[in-house]
Amino acid sequence: MTAPKSLIDTAARFCDWMRDAALPVWAEAGWDEQRGGFHERLNLDGTPDREAVRRVRSQARQVYVYAHAHELNWFDGKALALNGLDYLVDKAWQTGGAGGWVMKLNPDGSVADSTCDLYEQAFALLALAHVYRITQDAQIKALARDTLAFIDDTLGHTAGGWREAEPDRQPRRQNPHMHMFEASLALHQAFGGQGHLARAGNILRLMRDHWLFPSGGLREVFNPDWSPLTGPEGRKTEPGHQFEWVWLLDRYAALSGDETGPEVSSLYAFAKAYGRSPVTGLIVSAVRDDGVVLDGAARTWQQTEHLKAALVQGQTGRSGGWGSAQDALHQLFTKFLNPAPTGCWVDAYDAAGNPAVKTITASTLYHLLVAAAETDRILNQQGQAGLRVVK
Repeated sequence: MTAPKSLIDTAARFCDWMRDAALPVWAEAGWDEQRGGFHERLNLDGTPDREAVRRVRSQARQVYVYAHAHELNWFDGKALALNGLDYLVDKAWQTGGAGGWVMKLNPDGSVADSTCDLYEQAFALLALAHVYRITQDAQIKALARDTLAFIDDTLGHTAGGWREAEPDRQPRRQNPHMHMFEASLALHQAFGGQGHLARAGNILRLMRDHWLFPSGGLREVFNPDWSPLTGPEGRKTEPGHQFEWVWLLDRYAALSGDETGPEVSSLYAFAKAYGRSPVTGLIVSAVRDDGVVLDGAARTWQQTEHLKAALVQGQTGRSGGWGSAQDALHQLFTKFLNPAPTGCWVDAYDAAGNPAVKTITASTLYHLLVAAAETDRILNQQGQAGLRVVK
């Protein structure tokens, strides 16, 4: 079934907003001209918060954003991506010992937290894969290889997957493994070979063996051996992550030829059935495995993942997919993008539907860029010429 014109028109507005508003604003206000690197966040008036501690994941995400935007011919972001990567390597890569990327930097570039978190490693890999695609620089490929060696040698776990961090901590989580899955797909597309898809396949096996509730929900936290945690935390699931997995599993199936339909169907069905707040109409932060809402607050990224998953449903001809995509875009515009300064967003609402932010977090741009790029890709595959106008 072809996507309706109303969806095409709204999607074109979203892509225009990304190209013409968000990417220019964050390239200027989001970059620290004096000290280098990306600001962690902007104030609500669109000015940078110059004193905020910088998460390395945020730096890596911004490098990814501008590399990918350059590749799409949406924004001349190559120089910014390379400058961001130079800053990241200079400040966050531990050259001594086993290597690895630290977790946080002070605004002056000194290390604020030397923990090597799996989440940070995953986003460093995503950034490296996309910078390589626009440069073909062998040094970047070597750094990706060194990052993978650190992950496997230092963070590897006998029960499968990887530890949370070095130094270690508990509980184990599916979320950083999801982003390692995402990074593995990006590395495969950048470098080829079968090793990266094999790594993604190993993560998928963890999902199939340990992460799914009988109800179709996705467990978030675990004991070291991947057994479920007891108590309330062990019953928590996040609809936004389930929607994110729907999109990732669809991309994995397209690249590998493996069948992921059962997982896609169960994850999407659970998140659609229980993930929307009856109060605000937004995708909520957390529900229990039986569908009871645990946290009715809503973030921008949860809505972008709903959009991506709905587009997958529409693309594969499942009933209601295009309508859900239209709904997700409507919620993004009316609740998150339009009330904010140009190129920015209201990043969170409380359970009652009141804005719950004092700043604008840079890392959310990654979610919005991926959603815009996938909106463009999928709807153009539907034969909707003109959705993307190269500027």
